[in-house]
Amino acid sequence: MTAKVTILDLEKKSGISKTTISRYLHGVKVSSDKARRIEEAIAECGYIRNNFAQLLRSSQSNLIAVLIPDLDNPFFLKIIKRLEELADKQGKTLIIKTTKRSVQAELDTISFVRGFRVEALFLCRSELDDEMLDAMKLDIPVISLDRSFKHITSILSNNFKSGHDLSKHLIQHCQGEVMFFSRLHESDSVHERIRGFQEACVQADKVGYQYKYDVEHEIDFEDLYSFVKQYKIEGIICRNDNEAVKILAFLSDKANKGEIKPIKICGFDNIALSKHMIPKLTTVDQRVEEMCDIAFDLFSNDDCFPPRTIIHEADLIIRESTL
Repeated sequence: MTAKVTILDLEKKSGISKTTISRYLHGVKVSSDKARRIEEAIAECGYIRNNFAQLLRSSQSNLIAVLIPDLDNPFFLKIIKRLEELADKQGKTLIIKTTKRSVQAELDTISFVRGFRVEALFLCRSELDDEMLDAMKLDIPVISLDRSFKHITSILSNNFKSGHDLSKHLIQHCQGEVMFFSRLHESDSVHERIRGFQEACVQADKVGYQYKYDVEHEIDFEDLYSFVKQYKIEGIICRNDNEAVKILAFLSDKANKGEIKPIKICGFDNIALSKHMIPKLTTVDQRVEEMCDIAFDLFSNDDCFPPRTIIHEADLIIRESTL
């Protein structure tokens, strides 16, 4: 087992006194020459800084936390990537925690990250309600992404308009019926998309079918296929691109075998795969990076109060899957 490298080792390697090295490691400014020699010694000796001890001594943790439901949806990965880029630029570290769409897990996770004295907390599609957040008496900036709250600043896409515009486009390119594919229990964002879908269907004098599956189980594609045939569905809006890709692949196979006519399919999130697949997928780009930029600017500028909701417009991207 390799012996632990200490400040005494750094002193021998650098020729700088252990007192000066200690001051440098504690954030006290030293001459550029001494700093260079200390850093070279750290690299050569393999010295590991005790960031936890530094955290206890400092009034700033330089830590920011983001809570997301899961890592399966590329939408959340986009948020993580952008927030980490923004944090890095300011010399801060992003703590990433998943909550598995559980209220209790989210409450426990918030308590956990607060123990690290995080400077801000970003909640993505939180499962909590206003009363739960109020009861926690959070004394740091808390910003919600893609869900609106009364007492914390929230930034969300105009999901109703996106759902309406996407549905209107699909209806214009379908002679038959259209449907919305979603889960039994949905986030506020998807409920707003469904509301936009229903409004577009009313305006076009369409029934506006909905197919819902239980997230606790895998999608039953054969049951979905039966539903599509029974109600003569020609167009499907999926809750996100992830599921649109799966359904498009399955129903395209059925169409290639001559069992059904080709079905027009679209989704939300504009994941990377959507523009590279065949056919390319019609989707809604929620401009996640810009949403994160707004949120991070509010934190950086100490502008999270008073709480307000900022509606962020999305872009409809029309591709081959609905034409």
